[in-house]
Amino acid sequence: MRVTEPILAVVVIALAAFVATQSTVYSGNVESAQSGTIAAVVPAEGDPDMTAPRGTLNAGRATGRVAPRTEYVLDIPRDAPLPPSDMRRRIAAGASGTYMSQLLLARDSVLTRWPDRLLTPLRVWVGDGGMHEGWDTLFPTLVRDAFDEWSQSGVPVRFTYVRDSSSADVRVRFVQGFSEGISGRTIWSRDSAWWLVGANIELALTHAGGTRVTRDQMSAIALHEVGHLLGLDHVDDPSHIMAPRVRVRTLSEADRATVRLLYSVPAGSLR
Repeated sequence: MRVTEPILAVVVIALAAFVATQSTVYSGNVESAQSGTIAAVVPAEGDPDMTAPRGTLNAGRATGRVAPRTEYVLDIPRDAPLPPSDMRRRIAAGASGTYMSQLLLARDSVLTRWPDRLLTPLRVWVGDGGMHEGWDTLFPTLVRDAFDEWSQSGVPVRFTYVRDSSSADVRVRFVQGFSEGISGRTIWSRDSAWWLVGANIELALTHAGGTRVTRDQMSAIALHEVGHLLGLDHVDDPSHIMAPRVRVRTLSEADRATVRLLYSVPAGSLR
């Protein structure tokens, strides 16, 4: 007993520390890019950017095509440990055509993402908002379409949809609205190595002014929030879905290139 008791104490302490890192949730002020709580504000109905016929934005993009993964990182597993110097070199090599520099600035040179989930897709639960004013039965389909569009961008992450929220990695809920004047919010959890382990997305059915969210707007909000779910942050250029005030309906080439670059290296700090 004199030998085993100290060993047992060490095991208990280590287990407690592990559980604590797994349950860390980054919430708080929506203005803080490092908080993990991200907002998307979508123009009210009538904005020319939101009412243009579908397909007029990013014309010429091949739909349904799975973009190739970044070739210059295929010599190592994407989720294998990598020294910060090698991460910086690989990020710099692929930064052209992306807004990775803004992402690194917003996150203090830390990259957060999901482990590769090709063989075991992330389980997504999409709730029902029928109890709220402004509910549209097409909204869950638009949300699933947003997940599918991101999965076709070339990232090593796939999604599957489950009926039981308790078994989901990602939970999507529809809410009446937000008092902060936003239209969507994503709160994710990570471990101590910056790998994502769970997330919740909330999507508003009405804007702060009381107007209802349209189908086109819901599609854009969902695309924006799934981008945050994958680990992206806001970008200044309004031609990208990750702009804080969303004015487009589909992913730009820079959105796709940035998320592919993010998933070409492991999570962690570049410092």
